[in-house]
Amino acid sequence: MIYTVRGAIKKEELGITLSHEHLYWGGFDVESMYFEKKYEEEKTVQVYHVLLPLFKKLYQTGCRTVVETSPPEGSQNLKLMQMLSRASGINILPNTGMAFSTHIYDIHKHADEMELAKRWIEDFEKGLDTINGVTIRPSQIKIFTNRGKLSEAYKKIIKATVIASRETGMPIHCHILETGTAEEVIDLLERVDCNFNKFLWAHASADANKETMARALSKGMWLGFDDVKKDSLQKYCTLVKEAFEKGYQDRILLSQDYDFYEEMVNSPENQPCTDLFTDFIPYCEEMGLAPKVLEDILVKNPADFFDME
Repeated sequence: MIYTVRGAIKKEELGITLSHEHLYWGGFDVESMYFEKKYEEEKTVQVYHVLLPLFKKLYQTGCRTVVETSPPEGSQNLKLMQMLSRASGINILPNTGMAFSTHIYDIHKHADEMELAKRWIEDFEKGLDTINGVTIRPSQIKIFTNRGKLSEAYKKIIKATVIASRETGMPIHCHILETGTAEEVIDLLERVDCNFNKFLWAHASADANKETMARALSKGMWLGFDDVKKDSLQKYCTLVKEAFEKGYQDRILLSQDYDFYEEMVNSPENQPCTDLFTDFIPYCEEMGLAPKVLEDILVKNPADFFDME
């Protein structure tokens, strides 16, 4: 079962999926939406009208699912997501996760990982909100790490995700930009006996360190190749071809990592946020990648990762 803003669907219904996107980063009042279930109605409608043409365009290109990876702290707007999903036919996957600044752990040092995990478990069991009769449950736990050596606060957050994932079955979607940080995260996950099959290293392609990716894969971790854009076609095609040649094409997720609203406001004439479909797939096929390989990566892989059996 996979949880969307319109309710639960079977994994076979997911279709071609963009696994790491942002509808509108930082644009809404976070605390009122997540903690009080209140939405800025006028602004939500305004953003909806900006984004709806893009979602209709994505549907025309073959996209059937978009994974929202702005956590509550990044102003995930469930009402906006449901409106867009209903109007466009595209599934949108919500998340729980980072809901306030990590500095709170520097102030309240007594707060342990179990306390945070309980919040995420409750988000799943009771729902993030109920809108138009739909109890919206998170499809994943979205967190990120600091750069460099992991701080104590981020160690606590990672431990909490493992607890919540183990209790609910939610996969963990973790933003990691540096190889050294990834190595430290893997070490920590080993110590807390994480099910690596439930853990996605988002932005593994940022450094694309072969040794660290190999170590992560050997544990069963998923890799996010999620910055596919017009100016990075060769890089990502090469990464996908290497994955296929080395036999781990079934452990990667592809996406573009766009801020949809920002792109639509700043460069609507460039048909933003469809690069993976309009440019990347044709480029890969020209470079000799079989369409079936790309289809599996975009359909089967996200269905396997986000499915909560």
